[in-house]
Amino acid sequence: MIKMYYDDTCLICRTEAYHIKSDYIHIIPIKDGLSELQKHVIDELTAMTYLCILDDNNVMHTGIKAVRLLHKTADTKFNKLLLLPIIKPLSAIIYPLFAKYRYKIPKWLIIKLFGNVQDINECDNSICQLPPKERLNQHKKP
Repeated sequence: MIKMYYDDTCLICRTEAYHIKSDYIHIIPIKDGLSELQKHVIDELTAMTYLCILDDNNVMHTGIKAVRLLHKTADTKFNKLLLLPIIKPLSAIIYPLFAKYRYKIPKWLIIKLFGNVQDINECDNSICQLPPKERLNQHKKP
């Protein structure tokens, strides 16, 4: 079983976690898995920016490698797509940009792409539309 650590204040991340259900994936919000992530030298900002997956061999995968492992484990339709000769190198370029700027994607487009979205209360005060670094600062304010 792999462990997927996700940013539960991110609408896209939360929705992906909801849709990617599998008996082989343990889904953990970053705030609940921070000590495990830190054991693998993954800080909170990195974890909130890029997908992190811990595999069965206790190896941490981040970024597009984590995305590929997630879809392979869940056996989704994107699994084979992500491995196509043209898509694989392009996804390695596009994913970091997508991950960094995903908070700017409007909710209506997320609904078009994912269908049913998993809203969170924090979106009401627009904190979910802030970059990860700014969200961390918001959470740390007294």
